[in-house]
Amino acid sequence: MTYGPAPSSTNAYRSASADDLLLRETYHRSSNDLQLVVSLLSLQSRRATNIETRDALADAMARVAVLAHARSDLNERRPASLQRALQQVCEALLSQTEPRSILISLHAEYDVQGLSPQHVAALALVVNELATNAIKHAFHEGMSGHIRISVRRNGERDAAILVEDDGLPFPAADSARKGGMGLSLVKRLVASADGVFIQHDDGSKCFEIRVPVQNRSA
Repeated sequence: MTYGPAPSSTNAYRSASADDLLLRETYHRSSNDLQLVVSLLSLQSRRATNIETRDALADAMARVAVLAHARSDLNERRPASLQRALQQVCEALLSQTEPRSILISLHAEYDVQGLSPQHVAALALVVNELATNAIKHAFHEGMSGHIRISVRRNGERDAAILVEDDGLPFPAADSARKGGMGLSLVKRLVASADGVFIQHDDGSKCFEIRVPVQNRSA
């Protein structure tokens, strides 16, 4: 059996650099494509005459924007950061909360590390959906309040993300499914991130997502 010469460290470095460049280009194109989808949805929303259609397009636009932000972060060679993704969600929701005097805040005990970019994007979508549902259903017109998003440790291997508000009681499951994605899809998104979705009590205003993490930053 004949063996060729072992690859030099220089060749290995070049190969790694080429892979990194290809990956960055993929993220860049993905981010651009998602931004284009956001623009098309925005254009269609402005043209829509039906209020329900306009709201549905606006919801879709917000969800795609969450993914676009996540891809943009990766294109800038940043490691996937759950805290940064949730900050972007909160900033995007300000256009809905500020005019109604609803405070939305993020309290991160630590920045979760060890999550894949796909898991971070899925969890950001879940938090966006839960907070959006609270804005729509927990606060009547003219009613102010507070939506609090928290990230904390849960034992040695898990992180917990909590979304809670001080608005009206959560509607029945059937009603929740009619507005937005519904809890069933939220649960599927959490499962796609290898997490668990918890609603502590009937009518509880606190939702919890627990996810396993590989390593953590204090």
